[in-house]
Amino acid sequence: MTGARVSRAELSEHAMEVDRPQTARYAQKREQIIQTAARQFNTLGVRGATLEDIGRDAGMNLTSIRHYFRRKEDLVAAAFQQSIAAHAVRFERAREGDNREERVRCLVREYFDMRRSIRTGASPEVMIFGDMRSLNEQHAAEVWPRYADLFRTVRAIMQSPDDTYEHRLVLNARAHFLLAQLIRSVFWLPSYPVESMERVERMFLDILFNGLAAPGQGLPEPAPEEATQAPRQSSLESFLLAATRLINEQGYRGASVERIAAELNRTKGAFYHHVEGKGDLVVACFNRTLGLLQDAQRQAVATESAGLAQAYAAVSALVRRQQTPAGPLLRNSALMSVDIAQRETMQRQMAQVVMRFADMATDAQLDGSGRLCDARIAGEMLMVTVSSAAQLKGWANGVNAENAVDLFVRPMFHGLFA
Repeated sequence: MTGARVSRAELSEHAMEVDRPQTARYAQKREQIIQTAARQFNTLGVRGATLEDIGRDAGMNLTSIRHYFRRKEDLVAAAFQQSIAAHAVRFERAREGDNREERVRCLVREYFDMRRSIRTGASPEVMIFGDMRSLNEQHAAEVWPRYADLFRTVRAIMQSPDDTYEHRLVLNARAHFLLAQLIRSVFWLPSYPVESMERVERMFLDILFNGLAAPGQGLPEPAPEEATQAPRQSSLESFLLAATRLINEQGYRGASVERIAAELNRTKGAFYHHVEGKGDLVVACFNRTLGLLQDAQRQAVATESAGLAQAYAAVSALVRRQQTPAGPLLRNSALMSVDIAQRETMQRQMAQVVMRFADMATDAQLDGSGRLCDARIAGEMLMVTVSSAAQLKGWANGVNAENAVDLFVRPMFHGLFA
């Protein structure tokens, strides 16, 4: 009515009514930005993708993007949260099986269904987990506990009613093995056409449950690890070892020149004596890792005649090394911090290492030491076993150089529950 006074309560109620569609639109637009960001981050890496890139892909300017995410770090954290939530829904469904074998099969099926759904456009892209160590302290405190919940879900899926506290180390190590094989398959699954995904899933499950060894085939005792002297603090190896460790633990951004130098009690000037700049650091660390991988494979071929023994010797040496001061290998996700042209060259070099593992699996089938399986997928899974061993201690407290092979390598050769 004209001239009628409107109460504060009525104004408030009216404001709420006006805000509701705006809030829904805001949430929808925010979700669109996160999905676009996930696609950009997965392609260019967290370091490479900018808010301008994401805005352009989403059809928005930088000012509009900042209305939803003031800083790129906020958007990165939101993309990881969204990815974890999408995985959690799938993983939770797998907890309903009657026994652990059934639950693991359901988990693998759910994961492959998710990747297939993303490939066909039926589901939105989700963030790859490799760059989570790039999060700052505030965001890491929000994101990492939720990722740890995914690990606990996988552990619960694998748990048997008769497991005791003494089995905890074995369960943790094999839960990390399974989660790593699933999560890191995102790097090799795109090489298969989407119509082959069902077959790839079957072959993956076959190796996961049955391993690579032929029935009744034993595994040789790994050769004693040669004592490796710690590199001199002033040497290039010491810098690359410290840098690799920091990049693996804290991401490219966390591995600052100051931190690397401080860990070695050296100056920044000493750092630049070895590499021209931080941009060259990942390349140098990658070349160190590539050399270690190739050396382990050459040594295995030179000392073992059977294909299975070659694969076991190479993988065992690399997994065991990463539990010692001789140090970790660079995580594959670190390659996302270099430009695309360099990354493609490095990925081709790494593919040759994977192919050599696949050749060992093929040779094992030909000489009778290995069971029939898809050797190409076996090569990828052997590589994941090696690369994920750098984080093994973080998920399975009590792992060391003496027990790492039994806990983490033997499942690849005799099966997850052997």
